This record gives sequence, C-alpha cells and structure tokens, in this order.
Amino acid sequence: MEMFELVRDIENTPDSTAPARIARSRTRVVAGLDGRGRHRVHSRWGWSGVAGLGGLAVAAAAAAIVIVGTAAPIVVQPPSAAAEVLNAAADVVITGADPTIGPGQYLRIRETYERVSLWDADAATSDPVAGFTRSTLLDAEGAVRARGIRDLYVPANRAQDWILDDRAKNEVINVWGDPRSRDAYDQMATDAPGRDEDPDGITILPRGLYDSTPKVTPSPNESGDNTTLPTSMDDEFYDRFRLYYDDMPRDPAQLLAWYRDHLTTSSDDWYVFQAIGQGLGTNLMPSDLRAASLRALGLLSNVEVAATTGTIATLALPTPLDSGGEFGDLLVSELDIDTSSGQVVGIRETYPHRSTALLPSGVPWTSSQITITVVDGAPTP
Repeated sequence: MEMFELVRDIENTPDSTAPARIARSRTRVVAGLDGRGRHRVHSRWGWSGVAGLGGLAVAAAAAAIVIVGTAAPIVVQPPSAAAEVLNAAADVVITGADPTIGPGQYLRIRETYERVSLWDADAATSDPVAGFTRSTLLDAEGAVRARGIRDLYVPANRAQDWILDDRAKNEVINVWGDPRSRDAYDQMATDAPGRDEDPDGITILPRGLYDSTPKVTPSPNESGDNTTLPTSMDDEFYDRFRLYYDDMPRDPAQLLAWYRDHLTTSSDDWYVFQAIGQGLGTNLMPSDLRAASLRALGLLSNVEVAATTGTIATLALPTPLDSGGEFGDLLVSELDIDTSSGQVVGIRETYPHRSTALLPSGVPWTSSQITITVVDGAPTP
C-alpha cells in the first residue's frame, strides 16, 4: 500500500502544521484519487505523486510596482532560474512527441520508492506492526529505510484495463539506531505482508480506476473513453486529474489558481508543488496541460534550482515549519526534471532540521524515482 494513499484523506485540514502532521501520518499509514463532490481532487496515487503563456506570464506574476512621483510604472522582473528551467522544459513538452503505444503494448510507469519507518520497541512488544506505525521521531529507538518498486501498465486505449504490479518485496537499505529494528521490520513484513509486499499484488484497474462502484451507467464518447464517469470517493483514478482535463485552464496563472482551489489537503505552495509534481510524474496528462503545469510551477514563490546533473535539474521549495516540533523547522520538497524531455523523474521530501540524531540529516523522508517505457505486454493475475 502506497503511503500517500490514505494520508491525503486523513490529513485534510489546511493549517501551518499540516506538513509535519502529514509526515507523521505517513509513518503510520504506509501507502491519487479523485472525488468530484465540489470538484475537489483527492489523492490516492502517490507517484513518490501539476500551466501556455510561458515566460511572459512568469514575468507578469513577478512584476513590482515602483512609485516615481505620481506615476506607478510596472517594472518587469526577469524570470527566476527555476522558472527558466520550467519554461524550457514546457517548450520541450510542446514540441516533442509522446511515446507511441502500439496494439497490445503498454506504457509502463515504474516508481522506485524509498521511505523511512520508525521503530519503538515498547510498542512492538505485543504488536510488531504497531512498533513501526505508532512511533514518532521523539520516541523512536530505531529507523529502517526500505526501497520498493511498483509498476503501472497503461494501455494505448485508456478505456481498457490498466494493470498495477506491486509484487516486489521491499529491500532494506539502511538501519539506524537499535539494530533490533531490522529484525522487527522483517517480522512486520511477515505478520502484515501488505506493509511490505503483496504476494497477489497484480491488480486489474478497469479504465484506470482504483475502485469502481458507479452510481449510474456511464456513457462512453466516440473514442471509447469515458468522460462522464460518476465521481465519489468510490471512483478514484490513478491518473488523478483525468476527469478534469477539459476544465483545467492552460494559462499558467489560471491553472495555478485551479490547483489551489481543487486540491483537498492544502492550497499552500508546498502542497501544490508536491501535487503538481506527482501529477506530472505519471506523464499521462495531455501535452499542453503538462506544459502549462510546468509553467505553473514557475509561478510559485521561493522555488530554486538546487542542483543540475547532466540533463536533470533539481528544483527545491523550502517551507518553514513551526519550530520545536519533531520534524524541525523546515520542509524541503524537491522535484527532478529531465530537461531533455520535460518529464518529472524524481520526487523527494526532506526535513533537514529534524529534532533527532537518529537519522543523518540529508536522508529524505520519502523519495521516488520514475521511469517510463513502452513495453510489449503486462503481467496478469
């Protein structure tokens, strides 16, 4: 079960402590998607996971008013380095070509994810699962970082069945603190395999639905896809914004406002940054919407270019937290963008000022690497 699956529903109250509360829930839930209701987008698919006027829109958003006598001319500031990267990536998306998926082929979206689990020996005495799910950074005696792989197979005709392959056993890559936490983690995987692996983890997703209990009979359009599916919390797409493609603006500023209004958990920059990144990570949105979403990211405040390695640019958004909490006073959200394709290929969340010496400061709380290829078939249950 992906850690983001339940967290976004549980942690749905926007306030200044939301980043730390969501991180705490991730340690307990271990697991995006849509419920229309009031056109709010819920998150189940956690590709771990988002506007087309380009640089002009970015410059306008960053414009400053300078008072000179009685006049108030607009001084247009140049785009930030991050906005330049994002606008260039958006141009690549628009001018490039999406992969061609032939009959019988699938687009395979592979997420290689890592997450930290905390261990409390006292809580684990009678319940190994509780030893991990009820721990906090303040009382944890050990920590385990595990790596897993999850594959989503998307057919050329998205009205057909999608396949989710979540069979891979997670690999423990680091243990910190009490060495008994490794044995405890293995015991947890035995007692609750859904926390680590699912022996029957090949799931058929009709039309990409995680859970489909339609209230009415839908009417497919000419392409065979279904744009009038009834929506509720029981109708959730892994392609999280799919029901809203036609409604979502292509102007970057308007699209950013749309995201703020429609995301359930929070409208703050840190959450919008993460949500857009996760939406882009699957590469399933139409190309003009992907490009517009990249430009929308460039309109967020304080996004910076943290590193550049070859064609991969790492964008970071630091967010101050209330001081004194177990996660410290800073959340750093990062997206890796392949500037040669405009694809989001990595997502991370780090709390560098955690109030604990248990984990090294540079270890991300969660991270994902995403690779997308065309394959000739998909596994079956």
